[in-house]
Amino acid sequence: MATVEDRWWRQVKVDGKPLFDDDDKPVLEKTERYGKGMRWLARWREPDKRERKKSFVKKTEAEAHIVLVEADKLRGTYIDIRAGEILFSAYAKQWIQRLEVDLDPLTIQNIEDRFRRYVEPFPLWRSQLKAVAKPSPIQNWLRSLGKVTTSKGDPLAKSTQSVVFSHVSAMLTDAAENEVIAKNPCRSRVVKAPRPDHAKIVPWAREWVMGVRNALPPRYRIFIPQGVGLGLRQGEIFGFSPDDVDWLRGKATIRRQVKLVGNRLCFALPKGRKEREVPLSPTVRDELAAYMTEFPAVEVTLPWEHGEGKPVTVKLFVTTRERGACNRNHFNANVWKRALDKVGIPSERVNGMHALRHFFASTLLDARESIVAVAAYLGHHNPAVTLKYYAHLMPESENRTKSAIDAMWAPQNADGSFTITAVGDSPRAPGVPQLPSGQGLTSGNAQKRRNSSDSMPRSAS
Repeated sequence: MATVEDRWWRQVKVDGKPLFDDDDKPVLEKTERYGKGMRWLARWREPDKRERKKSFVKKTEAEAHIVLVEADKLRGTYIDIRAGEILFSAYAKQWIQRLEVDLDPLTIQNIEDRFRRYVEPFPLWRSQLKAVAKPSPIQNWLRSLGKVTTSKGDPLAKSTQSVVFSHVSAMLTDAAENEVIAKNPCRSRVVKAPRPDHAKIVPWAREWVMGVRNALPPRYRIFIPQGVGLGLRQGEIFGFSPDDVDWLRGKATIRRQVKLVGNRLCFALPKGRKEREVPLSPTVRDELAAYMTEFPAVEVTLPWEHGEGKPVTVKLFVTTRERGACNRNHFNANVWKRALDKVGIPSERVNGMHALRHFFASTLLDARESIVAVAAYLGHHNPAVTLKYYAHLMPESENRTKSAIDAMWAPQNADGSFTITAVGDSPRAPGVPQLPSGQGLTSGNAQKRRNSSDSMPRSAS
């Protein structure tokens, strides 16, 4: 049973029995702790029967705490007060270690890097979790995060802020599920999560695509048809093999990518951890075949998934002059950027190799390929993801909408379906012209009833 004890005064006992005065009030004496520390001690038992205690200055505070504890126990929301004493930084490290079971090393590396750059410099990192379990510390951190600038002096992108916030929220959800804190403060109604600014993708012009192809060294020019013809990501281009091509059926299977984990290259499954099949057009097939006559494929051995993974040997379409797999950092800075400069394309992130993939998607959508098929070829787990990025690139639908409505109202069978008839002198809104005879909208059933009641039949178109 929960109790509140006075640590400064205790009741006098004689022969082990409590002593009372003539007014039947307890006779008190000072304890050895008199005047030292907080006077009132709350004691209670947790649901697992472990005893807990906490000191307070005032008796009312201790009693209020006991009431809250007992209420939380009844609601099933009781949290061990000592559990929340762990530092945010320590719990973050534990949480990331647990993620290693399900996530690939590069993803773990990115999460660690974001915590280091965007959480560690702020007081949130050095706070106890129980102090972070309210909205205000999260709000203060978000306010500080909004003032961070990049190396170029630009404000930190909202998309980056959103990703970092999602990591912090996921960590605090884990803490709440493990009963370290009562609830995730990031989900409070007063905490406004950063919303990423989704700039619309602008596909490259064909002139840019061909210009970059001509500006690249011959060894790397095949990257262009691989990107715009198959929709591959950069790492998938680096890991593409002749063994992934079904030359007779005209299919390419995307089985792997080359990743940079830390400072080591490795093979891994494509993003989303699943293989996919993409149609191989005759033009791209011929480009690949011609390239192999000039630059024969080279076998490359790399660890699988991470630097210490099992070695895997793959015959790659493209390797460096040293017969190794391409390193994205070196390639982007020393090969791709130079090609952009030669063509006069701004060396910005939107003009990275991913622009080839956008060109592939926009070409298919412009040709009215289904969004489901495009999503499958791009390796998106859901067509909604494809729509999110590429919906604005789909062909103009306004005329199709008009045609669909016209077709719905067009003359149908004489079975009560809608047909078109004259509107006569029916009222119309100001500014709306009178339709010529035979172009008003009236249901076929209404027309039949009108024909049966009128002595003179009306003409219907």
